[in-house]
Amino acid sequence: MVNARQFFLDYSSTNLDHAVSLLSPDVVYTVPGNHKLAGVFHGPDEVRQHIAALVDYSRGTFEVLQWVDWMVGEMHIAALQYAQAQTSGRIYRGHHLYLLESDADDLVSDIKVFFEDQGAADRFLV
Repeated sequence: MVNARQFFLDYSSTNLDHAVSLLSPDVVYTVPGNHKLAGVFHGPDEVRQHIAALVDYSRGTFEVLQWVDWMVGEMHIAALQYAQAQTSGRIYRGHHLYLLESDADDLVSDIKVFFEDQGAADRFLV
């Protein structure tokens, strides 16, 4: 679970190259919602493209304000963060719950995102 935690710390600090190196070749990344960044992304390249699109959409303002809690198991980790972003005169602040699963090589194999307020996320990410 070391790589799962490090993935988040690198992702939130925009150390994207290292974050992507911690992903399984078969990683699946699921982002819910009714917006252009929602979807299911397969493989490290699609995950990298999604994260880059989020950074671009928010004009580099996506920022983790607080890591609220970490719940670590043998093959799973849940991380609760409070984050904010801005774009085109809109500000988003909210909690996100991430559920990650690691494979036998300790590479991140599954990522699921849950928004505290899906409607607010959808309105921000139109």
